[in-house]
Amino acid sequence: MSHDWWKNGSYTFFRKPFFIVGLLLYVWAIKNMKAEELSKQFPGKLAVSQLNFEILPGKLTALLGPNGAGKTTTMRLLSGFVTPSTGQVLYEGRDLQTFRREIQQQIGYLPENGPAYKDLTVLESLEYVARARGIQPYNLTRSISTVLEEMDLGGVRGIVTGTLSKGFKQRVALACVLLGKPKYLILDEPSYGLDPKQMGQIRQLIKNLSKERTVMLSTHSLDEVEEICDHVIILSKGKIVANSSVQEIRKQDKITLEVKDANIDFVDILSRDNWLKVKKIRIMDEGFTEYEVSTDNRKPEELYLYLSKSSILIREMRKQDASLKAIFTSITSN
Repeated sequence: MSHDWWKNGSYTFFRKPFFIVGLLLYVWAIKNMKAEELSKQFPGKLAVSQLNFEILPGKLTALLGPNGAGKTTTMRLLSGFVTPSTGQVLYEGRDLQTFRREIQQQIGYLPENGPAYKDLTVLESLEYVARARGIQPYNLTRSISTVLEEMDLGGVRGIVTGTLSKGFKQRVALACVLLGKPKYLILDEPSYGLDPKQMGQIRQLIKNLSKERTVMLSTHSLDEVEEICDHVIILSKGKIVANSSVQEIRKQDKITLEVKDANIDFVDILSRDNWLKVKKIRIMDEGFTEYEVSTDNRKPEELYLYLSKSSILIREMRKQDASLKAIFTSITSN
């Protein structure tokens, strides 16, 4: 059989850009996790209401919210441990309730506080979980070796889990979740209660895991979201009040300027370099005026260089970060 079929004119359709892009999008989409009109009613309380969102591979997504917002309920709904009152959870377009057993084999769910078998050694814990997950004996050793290396647990494999530090216990719990190479990871407060060093290590491990998997984590930590997450969904009183990329939030950063704008149209000059969101704050002394300019994800240095080239005198320039804390407080308090 000729290996020149790709060059043959009859196969030119498969080389069309739209076909290649479509194929890549399809491969990407088959690892998505989606909630549609998802609600859960407990006796006397509507825990979450009409949630709609999609989690994609390669983009670490945070579920953020105050206590009682519905984060843990949402994670349990996504993992299939709780049945929705209305709506559905879809994996690769398939309903979780209909294909529960098959889909759950592809999910790694880490509940809050990372439960571990304290009386077993790290290796014994992994062996027990691997057998419970149905990993075949001929794959057992290789699967365990892989997660030991991935979580950097080789040096403590023979130590009883209960004697380890909290950071190492969390690694053991995460290693158990990774057995069987699940495509989807649902992590409930994975870094909660750790010291700063342990927190940094766990966060980096999770960030690395998200490169090849579809990962969602719940957190109270605004710093965690800004440090490692690509996307954030904010819950308040069981409803989604924000669903945005962290980069989009960063676009709300502002620069405050004090410039000498006598006899010039400062706003018009900025618009020529596509600095379009400009607000005049107040007229100051000595012919200076204070302005507020939205960065739209551009660097302050760009603005400074442009104004210098335009021979505009700058007396003061400072950046105001659009703190996720301020945005979170504003959204959840309303």
